[in-house]
Amino acid sequence: MTDRGETPVRDPFRTARQAVSDGRFREALQLLTNTGSGPSFTPEWHLLMAMASWRLGNFAESHDAAESALALFRTRGDVDGEMKAQNVTAAGAFATGKLDEAAEGFEWALALAQQFSDKLMMARCANNLGNVAYYRGDDEEALKQYSHAASLFEQVGSFHGIAEAWHNTGVVLRERGEYEEAAEAADRATDAASHLDDPRAMGWTLGGRGETDALQGDLRLGRVRVDRALELAREQEDRPTETDCLRVLSRIATAEGKLDEGVELALSAVDSAEEIGSPWMVARARQQLASALAGRHRTDEAAEAYSAAGAAFDQLGSDRRAQSMRVLAERLR
Repeated sequence: MTDRGETPVRDPFRTARQAVSDGRFREALQLLTNTGSGPSFTPEWHLLMAMASWRLGNFAESHDAAESALALFRTRGDVDGEMKAQNVTAAGAFATGKLDEAAEGFEWALALAQQFSDKLMMARCANNLGNVAYYRGDDEEALKQYSHAASLFEQVGSFHGIAEAWHNTGVVLRERGEYEEAAEAADRATDAASHLDDPRAMGWTLGGRGETDALQGDLRLGRVRVDRALELAREQEDRPTETDCLRVLSRIATAEGKLDEGVELALSAVDSAEEIGSPWMVARARQQLASALAGRHRTDEAAEAYSAAGAAFDQLGSDRRAQSMRVLAERLR
């Protein structure tokens, strides 16, 4: 309530902020675009743009907007805003393959979160640092960070965060061949997602569970789950999850002996990964394309795809994975 004659302070970002919170990222971008030129100079406008863009797979645009927000928050001496913008800036760097910049940014955001005793931000930073460690090939550090993140997310009651931390744990465990443990982690992720009214979260957790099913030998159940994850990803304009589902479906089709389908799905995954500009997804999609091509005895093309995957892993600084791709390429030549 205001005094008589006093004009209420208008919050130009309330609706857009709520849209981001609710996962309506396309709507949020439209609302922010329509706010006009004045608010676009404020740090919150840039931060909200960065958050919505990231979730839609527009990683380069997200990174640029987050950097603008970060500079403006620092100019104003807003340390809480700086912490949030630093985390989003680092997330953009991470998605576009700048791992050193990402690690430095997440560590700085974590230090600020610790100063504020902000457990939710501490959890997000730990989860993100786990992702950096995983990309660099340090599985033990990744699992340690994810475990710490899950504990903090549980303390603050963030089901979305719990789902992310356990989903990421399942990714690492699947790659290590620890399928029973991966299935348990994926189940914990989907259980947390079931507490949310968030089809996006249900999509990427189902995709992870479906890939685990396939690796455990249940191709039929794996396909059902990943098909549903792909449907949800497309409905929600979740390009990263859509891309990963195409990769997994290629893997399933190849295992089923549907070799042409496997190649076509892998090609679609590569195209999608390149469109969103994610070196990691490009590398993983090209790795799967190489496997599918090898299954069709198209060895020269498979070797080329393994080499391209290796180059993408090199771009990330993921040396161990890059070297393994080069070894596979040489074996086919």
